[in-house]
Amino acid sequence: MQILKEDVKQKIIDMGKKRFKKYGYENTSMKDIATDAGISTGNIYRYFLTKKHLLNEILMEIEVEIEDFFNQIPSDYKEIKLGNLFELIISFTTKIAKEKNDTLKILFQSQNESQFISFKENLLELFTKKMIQILNSIKIDNEEYISVCEAVARAQFEGFTYIVKNNLDDINLMKKNLEIYQKLMIEDLGLKVIETIKKERNL
Repeated sequence: MQILKEDVKQKIIDMGKKRFKKYGYENTSMKDIATDAGISTGNIYRYFLTKKHLLNEILMEIEVEIEDFFNQIPSDYKEIKLGNLFELIISFTTKIAKEKNDTLKILFQSQNESQFISFKENLLELFTKKMIQILNSIKIDNEEYISVCEAVARAQFEGFTYIVKNNLDDINLMKKNLEIYQKLMIEDLGLKVIETIKKERNL
């Protein structure tokens, strides 16, 4: 039984990134990646059963970082307000866009793949969960209002990701656009949601 080599696996991942970025996920075959990695087509399947498995491994790089980021954010409104939350998210997103730019581009290029859909849903769940935790800390725990908060979070999330997707070639512009979006759509809207619900519940 042959032992899988970590350096070969990493070479496949690196070549996969380059191919996916340059030619797109759909136009890249495992044979192409194997050739670039200097291994046989048969050998590449010992490391990744399918092209989807390889894509999933690539996307896992940023998924783990994003999950860790949200887990470190306080869930108490007294410790972090929604405006501060989005400032942290913008700062983190800018960092990821600089360090993992190619991976983000591959992510958005593969938006019709199940991995992208799953990734996006997982990210949205982390985002809405954190918002709801913060809102719950000010006694907004009625299911009816939580649904409203989820709807608002989804709308904010779509706008946020749209800006990131279309500004990956200019990180500074992306950051500026996210900051503008925060002021126009996120910061004020988040505060309005809280104040409206407080008023409805006489808090």
